[in-house]
Amino acid sequence: MSLALELAEAGAGYVEPNPTVGAVIVRDGVELARGWHRAFGGPHAEVEAISAAADHGLDTRGATLYVTLEPCCHHGKTPPCTEAVIAAGIARVVAAMEDPDVRVAGRGFAALRAAGIEVIQGVCAPQAHKLLAAYIKLRVTGRPWVACKWAQTSDGAIALPPQAGRWISSQESRDYVHRLRGWHQGVCVGIGTVLADDPLLTNRGGTGRQPARIVLDSSLRIPLECRLVRSAGQSTVIVATTAPACDKADRLRLLGVEVLPLPPIGGKNQTGAAGVDPAALLEELGRRQFTRLLVEGGAKVLKAFLDADLADELLVFVCPSPLKKGPADLPHLDIGEIEKSLHLSAPVRRTIGPDTLLRYVLSRS
Repeated sequence: MSLALELAEAGAGYVEPNPTVGAVIVRDGVELARGWHRAFGGPHAEVEAISAAADHGLDTRGATLYVTLEPCCHHGKTPPCTEAVIAAGIARVVAAMEDPDVRVAGRGFAALRAAGIEVIQGVCAPQAHKLLAAYIKLRVTGRPWVACKWAQTSDGAIALPPQAGRWISSQESRDYVHRLRGWHQGVCVGIGTVLADDPLLTNRGGTGRQPARIVLDSSLRIPLECRLVRSAGQSTVIVATTAPACDKADRLRLLGVEVLPLPPIGGKNQTGAAGVDPAALLEELGRRQFTRLLVEGGAKVLKAFLDADLADELLVFVCPSPLKKGPADLPHLDIGEIEKSLHLSAPVRRTIGPDTLLRYVLSRS
C-alpha cells in the first residue's frame, strides 16, 4: 500500500478533478504489475495495473490488488473499474479508503463482494486521507482546497521598497512556485498585485497543468493592456467582479477574458466599492470542479481568505534577511503572528536555496 500511495502522487497536477490513485497487483508476496491514474480522462490506476500485467503476459487470476481508493463503479469518461477488476479474476482487493464521491461511496466495494471478491479496507487510511485531502474536501463540501502562498522577509514584510528590487524570495523559490502552480487548477491574486507587478501567473516549470488565472477586481480596474489580458488566449483568465455590466466588462470579454459576477463581501454594497466575496468565489470554483486553488496575494486578498477562515493550507517562503527599515505602509503578513491566531499544524520545513519554506495545514482541514 505504501508503494501504491507513492505511485498515486505522480498523478498530481494531471488528473484533477479526479483523485490521484495508485495500484499494485501482487501474488504470493511478489509484485506482478503496478499502475497509477496518469491523466484526466485516461485509464484509472486499477486498469493501468491490469493492462501492465497483460502486456507482460502475466495472469492476474487469484491475485491481490492493492489500491489507494475504492474502485469506481459508474460510467464516466472511462468504464467502471469494478468491471475490469472482476474480469481480471482478482481474488482480493485491499483498499486504503472508501471514495466519498456519492456515485461510489461503498457501492464499488459492494459490487466486488457481490462478485465473490474479498475486500479489505482501511489499510494506510490516514496516509490516503492526507494524500486525497483536496479531493475529499471538494466531494464533501463542494469547495476547492485553498492554499495561501506568500514570501516574506524574516521580520514579516511581504513587499520591498522600490529601491530594494522586486523579489523577496530566491530564484530557487520562484522556480518552486511554478511547480506549485502546476499542481493547482487555479491561481488567484487581487487587482493590487496586477496593477503593481503586471504578473503572468502561468506555470513555466515544465510539468503539471496551466492553471486558470483569477483576479479579484471588484470595480474592474484591470488594464486592457496588461499581460494577463493579452495572454488570455493561452490559458484561462477569470476576472471576478461586483461590477460586471459595463463597457469595460464587454471589452474584456471580447479579448477572451471571462468576467465573473460575484457578490461583494457582506452581500450589500453593489457599487463595486466592496471587495469580492472570496467564499462566493470558492462556491463557483467548486461548481466547476476545481480541486485546488493557490492564492498568491497580495496582502489584502490573503487576509480576506484568512480572516474568513477559508484557507486550508499555508505555504510561506521565509528569506533569511530582515527588511529592518522601509516605508511604514509596506504590507506585512508575518507567519509568526498568524501562528498565534490560527489553529495550525506544526510546520513542515523545507530548505529551498537560501530560503525556508514553511507548510502549515489548518487543524479543521
